[in-house]
Amino acid sequence: MLTATGQYALRAMGALAQRPLNAYSRAQELGRDLGLPPLYLSKVMQQLARAGLLTAQRGRRGGYRLAREPQKIRLYEILAAVEPVARYESCILGHRECSDSTSCPVHDAWVSARSKVLNLFQRTPLSDLAANKDLMLPMATASGTA
Repeated sequence: MLTATGQYALRAMGALAQRPLNAYSRAQELGRDLGLPPLYLSKVMQQLARAGLLTAQRGRRGGYRLAREPQKIRLYEILAAVEPVARYESCILGHRECSDSTSCPVHDAWVSARSKVLNLFQRTPLSDLAANKDLMLPMATASGTA
């Protein structure tokens, strides 16, 4: 359901939340630790910094760190910074018009599921994600295995 960009952003932010708040980490280091492509992760982290979720510092001791405490950052903010969250508002079957009055076959079920997912993202703080020690496990491949 999430794009790879959204997944990378959540994993990187979670990893940063597990580190001391004032410690800077480089995208290359995070990419290595999380098993993510460092160049792509660097672009994702730049987006997160532009959104005000990360503080970036150049130089030898530079890198990225959280701009706020993990309990004050919601997963929705992270996703909104890197992918169009409006995609959750559109028809799951891709119909142009899908509303209560002109609905597709799965409209009612999707509206309910979408509401639950968005609510989860909006209420869950980054600190909850960071509390999971398995965050650093490798990502599944397209076939579903690590």
